[in-house]
Amino acid sequence: MSKERPFLQDHLLFLGSVIAFTALVFDFGFQNNAWHQTATDVYYLVYGLLFFARVRRIIAENPAPGRAWRISRYLILAGAAVLIALALLNLLEFVLMDKEFIRPTAALVLLLATIDLSGRIYAIERQTLHPALAFVLSFFLLICLGTMLLLLPLATPSGISFVDALFTATSAVCVTGLIVLDTGSDFTLFGQFIILLLIQLGALGMLTFTNLFGLFFRGYGSYRNRLMVKDMINAKDIGDTFKALVKIVTFTFAIEGLGAILIYYHLGPGFSGQEGRLFFAVFHAVSAFGNAGFSTLSNSLYEEGFRYNYSLHLIIAALIILGGIGYSVFINIYDYLKTMLRYYYRRLFRQKGEVAYRKPNISVNTRIVLYTSLFLVAGGAIAFYTLEYDNTLAEHHGWGKGVTALFGSVTTRTAGFNTVDTGALALPTLMIFLLLMWIGASPGSTGGGIKTTTFALTLMAIYRQVLGQDRIIFGWKQIPGQALQRATAVIILSILGIGAAIFSIVYFDGHLGFMPIAFECISAYSTVGLSVGVTASLSAPSKVTLVLAMFVGRVSFLTVLTGIARQFAPRTHNPLRYPEEDILIN
Repeated sequence: MSKERPFLQDHLLFLGSVIAFTALVFDFGFQNNAWHQTATDVYYLVYGLLFFARVRRIIAENPAPGRAWRISRYLILAGAAVLIALALLNLLEFVLMDKEFIRPTAALVLLLATIDLSGRIYAIERQTLHPALAFVLSFFLLICLGTMLLLLPLATPSGISFVDALFTATSAVCVTGLIVLDTGSDFTLFGQFIILLLIQLGALGMLTFTNLFGLFFRGYGSYRNRLMVKDMINAKDIGDTFKALVKIVTFTFAIEGLGAILIYYHLGPGFSGQEGRLFFAVFHAVSAFGNAGFSTLSNSLYEEGFRYNYSLHLIIAALIILGGIGYSVFINIYDYLKTMLRYYYRRLFRQKGEVAYRKPNISVNTRIVLYTSLFLVAGGAIAFYTLEYDNTLAEHHGWGKGVTALFGSVTTRTAGFNTVDTGALALPTLMIFLLLMWIGASPGSTGGGIKTTTFALTLMAIYRQVLGQDRIIFGWKQIPGQALQRATAVIILSILGIGAAIFSIVYFDGHLGFMPIAFECISAYSTVGLSVGVTASLSAPSKVTLVLAMFVGRVSFLTVLTGIARQFAPRTHNPLRYPEEDILIN
């Protein structure tokens, strides 16, 4: 009987978490009366009690192996206790004094339900999906969920079609920024919050959250599961997955929080209410760091009152760069600085006979990413400044021209914000934009494109081939041939994907012109979000085409094919080696 009780509690908690999500959707997505409000308040109280009882039993019967997991479980237990107290106060206040519902209760319910379901996803021991296919499906399921949420009555003031909801959800999850509706006026505050949540989950990846919550709540799962997490976040080894996940999430929220504070204090006097000012700051900080490009302003940062706010432009640009540089780069720099400080400390204060720490090094991947990003940002800014000096930059003066040119170069790196009229750009500038959008951000980041390392590796391969060298050497390290093969595959697949999208939209909406359509398709596939103003004019089939382009571009065409091929046709080891025969290529 004692074994059946925890089993029953666990199943009740799972059912309670599913109902909790349903209650939240019902509570926020539909217009409620007093009876509905009372029922949801009662359920939140019951769910808090159920969650508290289950976590308390887990702590008592399954002690965590490490201090981090023990602390995390006690924090979850404290969260359940706070939910019970708030839900009880809310219920009494609403029944006795007929006052409105306190929103932090809903946030706690959402957090605890997410933790529980994430722990269950992570605890699946027999994982049958290939990691690449699991990654792709996580984005697909998140898009489906976002579409359903945006179709709720209270998400929009006057309703939304299924295609437009699908397009908006895909653009948010894939951190693209292309819009068919005005985010600020065609969505309510609840709808904008859904978009914000989809951007955050899409930027980090839903699997990052589920695995982190799963580690917090239930500890390590199977070896296969841990190996999948390691490959997903590019951790050094299996034992480093938890620390890497914590670093990624902590770094993301820290940068977004700092960015929101800076945006808040650099807004003009146009915001009268503190609540609207705060939400604007948080929304744009998350959207900028996630390289999403969504804005609650109708004309993005080109809106009157914002187009000359150069300090705000620099803050947004810094967030875009930090979000597009890649988490592996920041983890490497963090480890480098920590090890270097420890190295010099040991050199200065080490005791007799103590072994000194080895001096740390920056990885080859980090160097390539930083050098290539600097080259693209600087080169794009110079080109923008030169080509648009008497065109879109004519309304700016002095320092403003330089900031606007820099922002124009940065935003093409899959961000999607604009401080000039994109439709008025000169044709040579649009060609430069197409190249920068196609290259995109860095691997392991919130941005899209073929990635900076792919571009740099291809250039190095061409350079070595011209010199007659058969190996790629960078920083006294040899780049493996498999990396070049992968880069070649990514480039070819991107050309095929973009070409198919352009062909499809030209077929459906050819009257819009080839250049605007090509710009739109490259922007969608590279998850940039810049547009020359034809997105809202597209027909439903063309919108669906861009939805597929955004999805495939975000998860990577190569990842989609790899996941499908290795899921249904698993690769077997072949130890045989065959004779080589050269093929003529010139």
